[in-house]
Amino acid sequence: MLKRTVTGIILIAFLAGFMVCGYFVSPIFVDMLILIFLAGAVYEMRKCLKDVGYDMYISPTVVALVCAYPVFYLMQHFIGGSAGIQGLLIVFLVSFMMCLSIFTFRPLMRKKNDVQQAADGENEIQSGVSEIKKGNINDLLANVFVIVYPMIFMSVAWVIGYKYSAIFAVLFAVVVPIIGSDMFAYFLGSLIGGKKLCPSISPKKTVAGGVGGLLGGMVMAILFWVVFEYVGSLAPKFAAGCGYIPFISHSDGGWMWKSALIYLAIGLVCGAVSEIGDLAASSIKRAIGIKDYGKIFPGHGGFMDRIDSVMYCLVVLLISFSCIYGY
Repeated sequence: MLKRTVTGIILIAFLAGFMVCGYFVSPIFVDMLILIFLAGAVYEMRKCLKDVGYDMYISPTVVALVCAYPVFYLMQHFIGGSAGIQGLLIVFLVSFMMCLSIFTFRPLMRKKNDVQQAADGENEIQSGVSEIKKGNINDLLANVFVIVYPMIFMSVAWVIGYKYSAIFAVLFAVVVPIIGSDMFAYFLGSLIGGKKLCPSISPKKTVAGGVGGLLGGMVMAILFWVVFEYVGSLAPKFAAGCGYIPFISHSDGGWMWKSALIYLAIGLVCGAVSEIGDLAASSIKRAIGIKDYGKIFPGHGGFMDRIDSVMYCLVVLLISFSCIYGY
């Protein structure tokens, strides 16, 4: 418990440091924070799938990981509009094409190597060497899966960061599911206990904990409302420095309770999907037979163990902001 607490404090300090630099220096620090966790999560997911026997292609993942942010950043800043999103789409489509190409031609290359080894006398020519072995479709799907989860999920943070507010979006997507939903679920579940939520996937989760997660999401959302909407109305320079745009114009009547209701709704949905995201990640771990995706964070697991619920909340924020702001 002590190890987990210490690690949690360090992670919070790490997050706070990047957020402060993002506010006072440049939003690019927030982008780098996203990139660090994205790279760590991709590495862990690839390693886990490779360890259980999948043939993981290197080049598509490397191309997507190395090119995604630079292409997004350059197109967004020098072209503007939705060019950054188009850049991300190009990078991911090229990565998909590379996966398909490797899947198509790798069996041919293996056959050629087998024939060459036989000609060199390293092994005998087998009757089946003249037949091309088909690529395993599961290997292809495993490689595509890594590009989608976590890569495309996490890249949503860059999109909403540049279209709306990087500091708000990242903080909300981290604090609401991890500090809000997870902590409330843990304490309420431990206090009440009772019926298990999904024992076949996560034996420790209870229905009471699930309710606690929903409450925690709403509580944290209201705290964000206080900071960004209420305090932001009193200190507009603070909100502007964060790049935050009020959900409802403060010149409209009843903006306080209207925006508070929107925050509550988003917090409730984020609390729900964060638990689903956690269960989904646990289901993947059970399918490949591991306890944690990594060990870089003592007591917390790896990068994937920390962002499984965050990725789901990012999608909720993207949908919510699109509806609220209309662009």
